[in-house]
Amino acid sequence: MDKKTARRQGLQARKNIPADVRSEKSRIIADILIRKITGMHCIGCYVTLNDEVQTEAILQHCLENGIRLGVPKVTGSTLKFYEITSLNDLQEGCFHVREPMTGREVMCEEMDLMIVPLSAFDDENHRTGYGKGYYDSVLKRCRRTAGIAFAEQKVDRIETDPWDVDLDEVIYA
Repeated sequence: MDKKTARRQGLQARKNIPADVRSEKSRIIADILIRKITGMHCIGCYVTLNDEVQTEAILQHCLENGIRLGVPKVTGSTLKFYEITSLNDLQEGCFHVREPMTGREVMCEEMDLMIVPLSAFDDENHRTGYGKGYYDSVLKRCRRTAGIAFAEQKVDRIETDPWDVDLDEVIYA
């Protein structure tokens, strides 16, 4: 399936999930990730927008347990990640996403794991984002990557382009 169709199907499927089900599935995914990141020193993680998998529990766990946390900020046609020490370090930025306004830049190479949002995924860990290529511009520099999604966003197979970067895993519920 081409990326545009996969993206459209994945986003529609995510939108159709009732809010209480999305919340419960987000809790399950957060529990899996929190176990996975125990013992890590630094991770990258997005801040939830609209009906994405909720990341606040993951962010809060890192902040409370001394795991350095790099949060993305749109800079030109790419992302830069900045360390936050509190959720209060975030303000509405590009595309209405909460972004860090200050902080030390965290390089992708420093992160033990990059947690990535997605619109659709398949069994081969191909993903579609939102079509702007922001994450594709940084994923190749990451040690390990994990996409998080709802099971409803899974599609049969996504056609890829040479510049697409597969994820190491997709965690979904």
